[in-house]
Amino acid sequence: MQTLEGLKRRIKTTTSLKDIVSSMKTLSAVSVGQYEKSTKALKQYADSVELALLALIRGRTIPKKNNQKFKEEVVVIALGSDQGLVGKFNKSIAKFTVQTLKEKNINPKDTTLIVGGKSLASKIVSLGYDIDTLFTMPSSVKAMITVSKKIVFKLSEIQSRQQNGIKDFSFSNRQLKVFLFYNSKDEHSSIKQNMIQLLPIDADFLTKLSERKWPTKNIPIYAPRSRRTLFSLFMQQLLFVNIYKAVAQSLASEHFTRMISMQNAEKNIDEHLDAMNLEYQQRRQTEITNELLDVVVGAEVLKSKKK
Repeated sequence: MQTLEGLKRRIKTTTSLKDIVSSMKTLSAVSVGQYEKSTKALKQYADSVELALLALIRGRTIPKKNNQKFKEEVVVIALGSDQGLVGKFNKSIAKFTVQTLKEKNINPKDTTLIVGGKSLASKIVSLGYDIDTLFTMPSSVKAMITVSKKIVFKLSEIQSRQQNGIKDFSFSNRQLKVFLFYNSKDEHSSIKQNMIQLLPIDADFLTKLSERKWPTKNIPIYAPRSRRTLFSLFMQQLLFVNIYKAVAQSLASEHFTRMISMQNAEKNIDEHLDAMNLEYQQRRQTEITNELLDVVVGAEVLKSKKK
């Protein structure tokens, strides 16, 4: 049986552990708010990018979807985490990614897989997929910009290789499909899996965009020859916006999952502390009672000897 001194040390260690867990929970809660705020702050920039695209496509016919069959190259971007204490966060997005690709009859050999987070990478590899590019998920809002730019540059390189050095994002390249998978919070404060298709460019999106009215009376002017270049540049910015938003939502949901894990751990620690404190008090009381009994018995022995 453990001594009282040993039990006291356990209580002290568990209390210290509780302080660490509480600090991690608070840090995760602050991070969730930070990443959610960054997503809202991005909206104004996203609106500006859409207006720039609107200026280029106003009064022009949007090319229809090409139903021609050809061999497609698929790029899959999956966002997870590098750190633990997130429950099934990585496992769920890995399973969702692989299952979706199977439903779309996409051959793993024709897939370029870009993964964010070592923990997610290990889950995807265990499901039979090879990873082409692995990057570390950002640990701050500022780092999200760098990571999002790197992914856009990677897509630009793949597009350029496909089009023999032409780096423009346009309607002409329908052989490249890009899917983005990530976790996010839902309205019920739980985690859901998401998939968006970044490329080819969504013709329906541009059609709806072209139907919007220009917000002012000042119509932007640009050189007709530069239209293709401008369109490609603004499409890169649109890709950046979508990727940045997904990274922010993934990080917010990761920290939310960790916060819930820490909250559950804190609850378990409290219950464990209550049980240990109760045991300590009971055993301490027993020892005090035994000591008092020893005194009483000793006094009775001395009293009987005097008689």
